[in-house]
Amino acid sequence: MNITETKLIPVFETSNRSYRRKVKSRIYIWPEGETILQNLENRRSRPLKLFRQVAADALAKLEVDTSKLEIKWSQKAGCSCGCSPGFVVDGWNAKLSGHDLHVTFNCD
Repeated sequence: MNITETKLIPVFETSNRSYRRKVKSRIYIWPEGETILQNLENRRSRPLKLFRQVAADALAKLEVDTSKLEIKWSQKAGCSCGCSPGFVVDGWNAKLSGHDLHVTFNCD
């Protein structure tokens, strides 16, 4: 498994979660080369064990101390309808604060 890209994106640029209040960061995992149709078909059947490892590796790559963070999978991480599953980060970290982490990976 190779992480090909990591992006920290400010929450206010990507979602309606920027109500000028403290929000939890999200980690979204994107398999490289997955088409939009495949993404729609696979949203409710993701390989969570693999995705957890990808998230952990990405956080390590960014040198994020995860000892005080709790990272939980949520089918409704980005939207209440379930269209944007990901990990919700509970706890505070300076690098993640106010940002969502988008990670692209492949299994080559």
